[in-house]
Amino acid sequence: MSEIVIVNTRPEHIDQLVQHQRICFPTLADHELMRREHFESQLRLFPEGQHVALDGDRVVGQSSTFRISGAIALAPHTYHWIVAGNFFTNHDPEGEWLYGADMSVHPDYRGRGISRMLYNVRKDLVRRLGLRGVVGGGMIPGYVRYRDRMSPMEYAQAVAAGVLTDPTLTPQLRAGFELRGILPNYIEAGELGNDSTLIVWENQG
Repeated sequence: MSEIVIVNTRPEHIDQLVQHQRICFPTLADHELMRREHFESQLRLFPEGQHVALDGDRVVGQSSTFRISGAIALAPHTYHWIVAGNFFTNHDPEGEWLYGADMSVHPDYRGRGISRMLYNVRKDLVRRLGLRGVVGGGMIPGYVRYRDRMSPMEYAQAVAAGVLTDPTLTPQLRAGFELRGILPNYIEAGELGNDSTLIVWENQG
């Protein structure tokens, strides 16, 4: 098994990242996906907040973040709005929170701890910059199997209690995030539904 390394995203990674998006998020509406111009904008605005997981020269994981105020990030919002159409022009150099806009791991590499490595890089960045923590919206792909019997919040609370397991929310909770609520119509995710969780990790120093 080769060693996976996490590095800051560089321009030469962008072509792979565009393809990586389509592989990892096949149900997302096209306008929700990140394209070359989006990654270029993210690198211009906040290069230290962009990371890739590499297997050799191959991009197998990705994390995109920006800084924002808690008044915005912790209030109801949609993905497309808060990330400014994936251009991250809502990035605030003085923002006290790191917003986790996107994280993904190639299907062939899941189960190898890459998401945990990417979450740890985000936490390290928060500590280094002295920020309050990480906030973001998280898809709940497992909810599709339960939508006829419970609300998104009931499902998320069951996952948080350990009664159910979700492919996205469960790893986030294990990484130290807390469930703070549901963001209705957060993202257009096709059959997976549009509601997402509001999750927060607070920097304890």
